[in-house]
Amino acid sequence: MTGRFKSLFAHWSRRLKRQLAGERYHPELHYMRGPGPKTKAKLASGKSVRGS
Repeated sequence: MTGRFKSLFAHWSRRLKRQLAGERYHPELHYMRGPGPKTKAKLASGKSVRGS
């Protein structure tokens, strides 16, 4: 539980520092950037992602 609180606090403090520093919005920080490792592993093994 304390680890989660530390992580949340770190996220908030980073966000606050960015806002105070006047950094502009960077969408690449907020959106997924492609398929994750599970999808890549499925494709590499030759299995279909959709099970059809």
